[in-house]
Amino acid sequence: MNSKKIIVDILLFILIIIEYSRLYINPTVHEIIGIGLIILIILHIYLNRNYFKSIKKGKYNFKRSFKLVINITFLIVFILTCIFGILSSQFLSIGSLTTIYLHKIFAYLSVLLLGLHLSTNINPLMAKIPYKKIIFPIFIIFGIYSLIHVDFWNHLTGRYGFSITTGNILINSIYYIGIVLMIIALVNLDKLTQKN
Repeated sequence: MNSKKIIVDILLFILIIIEYSRLYINPTVHEIIGIGLIILIILHIYLNRNYFKSIKKGKYNFKRSFKLVINITFLIVFILTCIFGILSSQFLSIGSLTTIYLHKIFAYLSVLLLGLHLSTNINPLMAKIPYKKIIFPIFIIFGIYSLIHVDFWNHLTGRYGFSITTGNILINSIYYIGIVLMIIALVNLDKLTQKN
């Protein structure tokens, strides 16, 4: 992976996580970050264009098929999140309560898909992580705690606002990172039996 991809991917991850601290940032800043995410996802797709070109090539086993389904689903859900986010913009005033709720639902679905997307795309690195038998359970336990603490289910089903008060933007971000790490650990449980 080249440095451009790494920089874009890190920025994407950071900004996506920050967006879930909606209560701690100004609405205008939230929307500016959203625009930044759209630009970065376009760059991400461009930098990974060879992957899209290779989709029709070669044979598909379960892992490759699973990766394709997750990548395409994540892309679609992310695009829908952006579309409903734009429609809900305070500057356009063309959205409705429905578009706001759909924006939130797709945004929270994106967290789960982000974890799955990262799991399938950094899969080879998982086997090299030391002390997996200790680290993975910690990720899973903290992820479950985070799901409960931020009341993830009610957000995912669109029952109420974008975030609940959890202390500050840093602590809130750690909870969402915990959810992503939990998914990565769960998907890669088979790596626990592999040597580093």
